[in-house]
Amino acid sequence: MRAIDDKTLVDSLSKNFSLSKAFKFLFENSSDAIYVLDKNGRFIAANPKAVELIGFKLEDFIGKSLKKFVSAESLPKAVEGFQNAIRGESIRIELELKTSAKKAISLEATLSPLIRNGKVACALGIMQDTTQSKQLSALNFYGRKLNSTDSLQEAYELTLDAMERTLGFEHATFMMIDRGKLRVVCQRGYSTLLNLELPLDGTKKGVTVKATNTCKPVLVPDTRKDKDYVEGVPGIRSELAVPVETENKILGVLNVESRELGAFDERDVTLLQILASHAATAISNLEKQEEIEKRSSQLASLMRSSAEMIRTTDLRQRLEKIGEAIRELGWRRAVIYVTDENMEIESPENMVTVGLTDEERGFLWSKRQPGHVWRERIGPEYARFKIGEFYHLPWSDPWVRKTFAEDTLPSKLSSEEMVDWDPQDLLYAPLCLSEGRIVGMLSIDDPVDGRRPTKESLAPLELFINQAAVAVENAQLFQQLNDARNQLKEYANQLELKVRERTRELIEAQDRLLKAERLAAIGEVAAMVGHDLRNPLTGISGAAYYLKMKLGSKMSQKAVEMLELIEKDVEYSNKIVNDLIEYSKEIRLELTETTPKLIIKEVLSLIEVHDNIQVFDLTQDEPNIKVDVEKMKRVFLNIIKNAIDAMPEGGELRITSNESQGMLEVSFSDTGTGIQKDVMKKLWTPLFTTKAKGMGLGLSICRRIVETHGGKISAKSTVGKGATFTVTLPIKPKTEGGEGVWLNMPESLLSTTTKA
Repeated sequence: MRAIDDKTLVDSLSKNFSLSKAFKFLFENSSDAIYVLDKNGRFIAANPKAVELIGFKLEDFIGKSLKKFVSAESLPKAVEGFQNAIRGESIRIELELKTSAKKAISLEATLSPLIRNGKVACALGIMQDTTQSKQLSALNFYGRKLNSTDSLQEAYELTLDAMERTLGFEHATFMMIDRGKLRVVCQRGYSTLLNLELPLDGTKKGVTVKATNTCKPVLVPDTRKDKDYVEGVPGIRSELAVPVETENKILGVLNVESRELGAFDERDVTLLQILASHAATAISNLEKQEEIEKRSSQLASLMRSSAEMIRTTDLRQRLEKIGEAIRELGWRRAVIYVTDENMEIESPENMVTVGLTDEERGFLWSKRQPGHVWRERIGPEYARFKIGEFYHLPWSDPWVRKTFAEDTLPSKLSSEEMVDWDPQDLLYAPLCLSEGRIVGMLSIDDPVDGRRPTKESLAPLELFINQAAVAVENAQLFQQLNDARNQLKEYANQLELKVRERTRELIEAQDRLLKAERLAAIGEVAAMVGHDLRNPLTGISGAAYYLKMKLGSKMSQKAVEMLELIEKDVEYSNKIVNDLIEYSKEIRLELTETTPKLIIKEVLSLIEVHDNIQVFDLTQDEPNIKVDVEKMKRVFLNIIKNAIDAMPEGGELRITSNESQGMLEVSFSDTGTGIQKDVMKKLWTPLFTTKAKGMGLGLSICRRIVETHGGKISAKSTVGKGATFTVTLPIKPKTEGGEGVWLNMPESLLSTTTKA
C-alpha cells in the first residue's frame, strides 16, 4: 500500500527538494516506480520499484536517454510529455516501454516538473504497469470473438492473433489431438510450415506432449537442459506449453517458443491459461454445435429412411434401406440378419450387407453363427460390453480377441485412420420388438469419425433399430400374406388346370374309343380278308407252279414272263395280307442281348444298296441292350429302305448311335428329297402312304414295335435337304413277367391291338 498519493509526493518533493533526507525516504520507499529525468531527458535517478519494472540494472540506464527505452510507437508521446513537464506542466500519458527481456510493457506515466530556486530543475516521473490489465482486457475481447466464431480454423486463427498481438509471442503454435497424436493446426512466426506430429504415448517425448499428458502448463527456461524438449526449429532456447482443456478433456495445446533464454514467466503462464480457457470454450461450443447439427441431420435422415421403408413391402428392399440409413449415420460397414424364432439365419437372402464385397459377404455367410451363439452374445456373459441397446466389444480385450479371432471379418482400415476405435472392434445389437421378440441382428463397424461409440452417439441408432425391427416384422407379415395369396392363386390355377386336363383327357379318351372301335373293325376285317385271301392266293401260286413245271421248255418267252409276274403279284399280295395281320395282332417280344453295331450290320447285309448311294455305319459296339432283335431289324430295315427310296438320284445315309441318361439313340440321316409338312403331320397314321404301291402300315408298325420296347421314334426333315429318323430305346427295358411276354404298350396304341 502506498504511504502517500502521487500528488502529495510531487508537491512534497517540489517544496522540499533541498531536504535530501526526506526526498530520499519518499523516493526509495514508494510503492510506485519513480524516476527522475534531467532537462535533457536522461535518467538521473530511479527507485527500486522502477528498476524492478524496467528490468535493467540501475547502472544500465542511469545517464541514458528516455528515448532508448520507449517503443517507437510511444516515442512521440514521451517526448511531448517530457517537454511539457520541463515547461512546468504536469501531464499523464500512456507508454510502451522496452524491458531487459525485450518485451514491451504498457505503462501509465505521470510527468511533473521539479522546481528548485523557482525554476524547473528536472522532471519527476511516476509509472504504473498497466500491461496485464490491458492484456486481460484484450483477452476478454478475443474471448468474445472466439465465442462467436463459426469454424474451428477461425478459432485457431483468432487464438494465435491473441497470442501474437496481445501477448507478444513471436513464435506460437496451436496443436490439437488427432488420432492419438498432437498435430499443428495453426502457427505464427515460423518461416516454414511445421509438419510436427508427436505421439501421445511419449515415444518421441516433447514439451507439448508432457503438458497434454500431465494436464498442466510446462515452462522451460532453457531447452538445452530439458530432457522432454524436441527440436522443431533450430535455435529455440525457451518454451511454454499450456493445455487446452474443457470438461476434464484435453483438446490440444497452446505452445510458444523463443530464441532467448528465460523468455517466459509465471505471468505469461497465467495469461496463456486464460487464453487457452477461452479457446477451449469456443472449440467445445463448436463441437457441441456440430454434434447438434449432426444429430439433427441424423434424425432427418432417419425420418426419410423410415418413410422410404414404409413405401415398400418387400423384406429385402427394407433391409437395404436400413443398411443405407446406417451408412448415412456414419458407419462404413453394416450387416443385417433376419432370424427366425430360434435366431437362425435361414438363407443368404436373409442377410443384407453394406460396404462389403461379394467375397466378404461369402465369408460372413460361411462363418454365420447358429441361433444359440447369438443368444449367448446378448446374454449375461456379455452384459459388461453393453452400451444402451448395443454391445461394444473392444479388440483390446484379450478375451474378445480369443473368442472372435476366427469368425471376424478384418477391417481394411488402419489404426492411424481411427481416433480411439480399433479397426477390429465389434459393435452389434438385436433387432427387438416391444414385446421382447428378436427378429434379427445388426452388426456395424468402421465409424467415419474413427471414435468409440458412446450412449449419446448411439442414441439415434437405438431409435432406428426399434423402427427397423418393426419394419422387418411388417415385411415378414406382408411376405407371409403374399405367400398365402400366391399359394391360393396357385391352387386355383392348378384346380383350373386339372379341370382342363381332365376335360382334355375325357375328349381324348372318347377319340381313342372311337378310334379303337374303328381299328378293331379294321382288325377283324383284316383277319377275315387275310384268311379268305390266303386260300385263293395259295391256289394261284400252286397253279402257276404247276404250269411252270408241266409246260417247262415248251412255253414261249412271253408265257414265262407272265408266270413270273403272277408269282411276284402273289408274293406282294401275300405281303399285304401279312402286314394287315401283323398290324392287327398283339406284339410279343423275345428279348435278346445285342449291340447297336451288330443289329445295323445284319440289316445292311439284307439290303441291296445302289452304287450312287453311300451308307456310313457310325454306330458303336456299346452299350449292350436287350431287344427283340428280329423286330428291331424290321424297324431299322424299314427306315433304311425309306431313306434309300428318298434318294433316287443318289446321296448319303449316316447311321449313328449315342448313349444318354440310360437311353440309346440310333439316328438315320439321309440327304434325300425330305418330307413335306402336310405329309409329316400324317407320317405315323395307319393306311397313309405317298407311294404308288403299299398300304401305309410300315411306319405305323415300326412305331408300335419301338413303343412296345418302351422307347419312341421321331422324325424331322428339311425339304430338299433330307430327313432324320431317330429311334430311342431304353438300355434296360422294364418288363412285366419276364422275357417272351407282351410288354407295357403305350396307351395310345392299346386301341390298335386285336387278335388275328
